[in-house]
Amino acid sequence: METGRPIVAIVGRPNVGKSSLFNRIAASAPATLPNINEDTGTETRNTRKQRFSRKRAVVHDTPGVTRDRNYADVEWADRAFTIVDTGGLDIDPDDRLIDNVQAQVDTALDEASLIMFVVDARTGIMPHDMTIADKLRTTDKPIFLVVNKVDTERFRNEAAEFYALGFPEPMWTSCAQNDGIRELLDQLVECLPEVEEMSDGASGAIKIAIVGRPNVGKSSLINNLLGEERMIVDDRPGTTRDAVNILLAYDNIPFEIVDTAGMRRKSSIKDDLESATVQLAIHSIRQSDIAVLVLDITQEAAQQDKAIANFIERQGKASVLVLNKWDLVDDKDNTTHPAFMERLDIQLPQLDYVPRVFTSAETGQRVTQILATALEVHREYCTHIPTPALNELLIELRNAHPPPRVKGVRPALKYITQVETKPPTFLIFGRNVNRIGQSYEAYLVNNIRNEFGFHGTPIRIFYRRS
Repeated sequence: METGRPIVAIVGRPNVGKSSLFNRIAASAPATLPNINEDTGTETRNTRKQRFSRKRAVVHDTPGVTRDRNYADVEWADRAFTIVDTGGLDIDPDDRLIDNVQAQVDTALDEASLIMFVVDARTGIMPHDMTIADKLRTTDKPIFLVVNKVDTERFRNEAAEFYALGFPEPMWTSCAQNDGIRELLDQLVECLPEVEEMSDGASGAIKIAIVGRPNVGKSSLINNLLGEERMIVDDRPGTTRDAVNILLAYDNIPFEIVDTAGMRRKSSIKDDLESATVQLAIHSIRQSDIAVLVLDITQEAAQQDKAIANFIERQGKASVLVLNKWDLVDDKDNTTHPAFMERLDIQLPQLDYVPRVFTSAETGQRVTQILATALEVHREYCTHIPTPALNELLIELRNAHPPPRVKGVRPALKYITQVETKPPTFLIFGRNVNRIGQSYEAYLVNNIRNEFGFHGTPIRIFYRRS
């Protein structure tokens, strides 16, 4: 008997609907995702009412959209398993990036308990389908032939040719119309191996979104953390497209790492495909506990870095700044590190409370420190301060520096309590609290940090008249 969830790999040539099938199986319920302006982090009036179905993988007509392995846990008919979406199999790749995709597919096949071989009813059997079928037969694993895009009865009648691939009874599906998916899952779970019951390892995992501009080394950092080529790395921007979730443990604490596509300025996005990948990255930040913003230390912080930092702060997410490619900084001495720290304070003042980790994904220098720092930040993110301690501090602060008068009226702060964590949120009662200015609130926030920590997490303060 196997242990752990059995893995079902979805494979096939490019553009046959593998990611659409993955999304249909992975989606347990519809969800909405607002269209966010990547520069401002806000919904626009024209797009606020748009609806998006829950998607775990980017779907687009362009062949080769999926590159990295993308996993999702599924439960069907009281059976639990994991599906993995893979890039399109190209038997004779002439591009090193596509060659890396094939290596990812081979890994998925090795770890799979069952394989879903997806073909396209509209195109019929293509030469690549026959070659892939021969390759899959060598695995000696159960194979489900899924004939996708059977959108009309005509396609179903013409799809009889797929028997020539030599597999058992094909399953007919239409992801566009959500036809045949239930029947496919019913038969699939009957063929899964029996496994020992295990608890859901991701239920209490700290979810970390790895974000940043293209080509700063996000995927390389993850590969270094895992000790394997889990994510495809290429020096061309835009290699990662899906938001890929990966489970790992550090210091016996479970983490769920989400590698995201590089986020460029909205004005630089030229096609729907890149727009979809950026939307997934934005959604990953919103669903995370901690956002790890990766910067290229060899470059000045760009306007887009600042926009991403603003979005993280506005979403109330704990964060860690990772300064990657530290190995490429020449002539380092005792002044180099402080100089970079000072420069970051100027370039990203909105994240001046965030810890920084100087790393090299190439050499592995301080890469594991990312998780150690994230763990410390998460503890701060979840911290609740007793009310008596907060009020003792408030008395000291208002006695040392009372709120300034506004139009002859001075606000009076009477009482403070913490009402939420993740992020730490405080409520202050008093008179004329609507006249508290930003500078005095910054004074309160800075002193709360000095007294109680909260490194790496934004602090929210609200006011109520009493």
